[in-house]
Amino acid sequence: MPPETARSPVNPAPASPPTPDRAATAPFSVADTLMLRAFGQRLELRAPPDPFLRDDTLWRLRTIYEPALSAQTLPLEGTAVDIGAGFGGFALPFALAFPGWMVWAFEPDPDAFAALQANIAALGLDTVIAVPLAVGAGAPDVAPGIDPMRLGAVLEASDAAALAALYPPRPHNRSRALPAFLQAGPPPSEEFEACALPTLPAATLADLRPQLLKLTAPQAETDILTALHDTPVAHLLGEMWTTPPAWLIHEASADPQAPDAPRHCWLPVAGAPMLALRHTAGPETRRPGLDVVVAMYNARSWIAACVDGILSSPGEGIRALVVDDGSTDGSGDLVRDLYGDNPRVRLLPKANGGCASARNHGRIMSDASHVAFVDADDVPGPGLFSELLELARYTGAEVVQGGFEWLHMDGEAEWREPSYEASDPAFTALPRHRFGAGHFVMVPGAALTAGQPTIWRRVYRRDFLDNRKVWFPEHIRAFDDQIFQLLTLQYARNVPMLPHVQYGYRQHPGQDIRQGDERGFYSLEMFRMMLRRALSEGWNDLPPLLASYVNTVNWTHGGLRPDLRPSFARAAADLWVMMQKSFGPGAFATLAPQPFTLPDMDHHIAEVHRRLAGLGDSYAWAFLDSLDMHAPLVRTTGR
Repeated sequence: MPPETARSPVNPAPASPPTPDRAATAPFSVADTLMLRAFGQRLELRAPPDPFLRDDTLWRLRTIYEPALSAQTLPLEGTAVDIGAGFGGFALPFALAFPGWMVWAFEPDPDAFAALQANIAALGLDTVIAVPLAVGAGAPDVAPGIDPMRLGAVLEASDAAALAALYPPRPHNRSRALPAFLQAGPPPSEEFEACALPTLPAATLADLRPQLLKLTAPQAETDILTALHDTPVAHLLGEMWTTPPAWLIHEASADPQAPDAPRHCWLPVAGAPMLALRHTAGPETRRPGLDVVVAMYNARSWIAACVDGILSSPGEGIRALVVDDGSTDGSGDLVRDLYGDNPRVRLLPKANGGCASARNHGRIMSDASHVAFVDADDVPGPGLFSELLELARYTGAEVVQGGFEWLHMDGEAEWREPSYEASDPAFTALPRHRFGAGHFVMVPGAALTAGQPTIWRRVYRRDFLDNRKVWFPEHIRAFDDQIFQLLTLQYARNVPMLPHVQYGYRQHPGQDIRQGDERGFYSLEMFRMMLRRALSEGWNDLPPLLASYVNTVNWTHGGLRPDLRPSFARAAADLWVMMQKSFGPGAFATLAPQPFTLPDMDHHIAEVHRRLAGLGDSYAWAFLDSLDMHAPLVRTTGR
């Protein structure tokens, strides 16, 4: 529990030196005093002579504490707990700004605690109680339900010797380079030295029933948040050196007596600027969890492995919504027999309407804050969705994803093959960022847009999909995931990825992509829909969309039956020219002059231009099409 202390990255890395940005905010000091402004208050505080400690205090105020509380409305009275209070950089200006609040300030470092006591006395603050204890693990030393006033009397005495006897020392360690930096547990490296500090069990804090918690307790965050999970803490702010389970915040109410009460949380992770445990109360009333929508049609042979894969991700907040899209092979009965008593599995029967309609139906029936879509014949790997939900909560990202593997079959035998991403520099060369015990990478949306549609290894924020009006087009009866991928990546731009969790993408002869029939023409119709949306919304980054079109046309043409390829090439050329005449030449400048691998594609494109000679560029071209762009028409006309 460092005093408003020198920050340190997550173990085992040593504490980092001050950054130039912080140096720019270095406080004015005279001898051992610090002039400080916070929460509308101006005050002079006594501070230990460590310049980094002073600078870090000011950095926290400006970067974390003031922004976290600026958007909140606090009641006139309440109880606040400041863990890692230091010399009072947060507790004292807060107490001056909110005189109706009682503030408990816990600080185990003797020098910082002495300064804290001197500052309280100098300001005449009788609403701040300084306690020379760390806060961490251990069973509560006071029986549950005790009168908080009794606990308060014990702590308020602030008799260090008496408290040390009452709350025995527990292992901590101190940074050798920055002695003010303390953290729980044994030393992680030679850069730290062991020490022991009298420690208040975190569970005891529940008896104080705080409405606000300021947390600076490296390596003790999970113990503290677990202990306060069911207490009416409405405001959480501070910094963390670990990544506690996000459900401690997202599945906790500020008040057990008022289950709809909000809990505001802003807890960034030290050394990981993209990560923060956050939660804000707003109009969102959805259950804080993840629903995995499984579109199922005649998948009796596969569905159990799929659902079991989803259930391999622990947590009651992760559920499987199996949408039976009018199966005729008893798939629905099997799901009912296998999982009828499992509260994490819900069977949703409906009339047959296609995969897109099944996915949309599952999403409509979901009440979760996050949603995912998987195919009934695939196998999500162990922990895939629980880890992705954690990443989604810590980053706040609209879309997060894991890796995937090809799941091959040969009779009864199965084997897995790494996907192309495992050796693609576009993924392997990305910088890695620490997340919990592993790492994540930030994948540019453009790299994913031009690749294979892989919506099934992703988790989406439901509000993101709703606000952007992204749905599966139900008139498209195959490959509807393509337009969903293009739209979500266009809006999300960058996607955090956990490479070490995998989705098993099953390969078998019954897949739509292996049929080679008229359904391949659906891709053209979806790109025409994308063309219209791009123009209506004024997209200004078109090369990824155009690259995706080129890759899709080349790949689809190669898998079609030979008798369908000429029609497909003509239709693809029609749409390409329509894009050119709609977007203008600038959008195509980064593409190869001849990007298509189809035979005679250049001839077809030139022929379309010849037919349209003399007609200028216009957005109107986006609203024209041809028979060959529509799979049902290709099927009925035999083109």
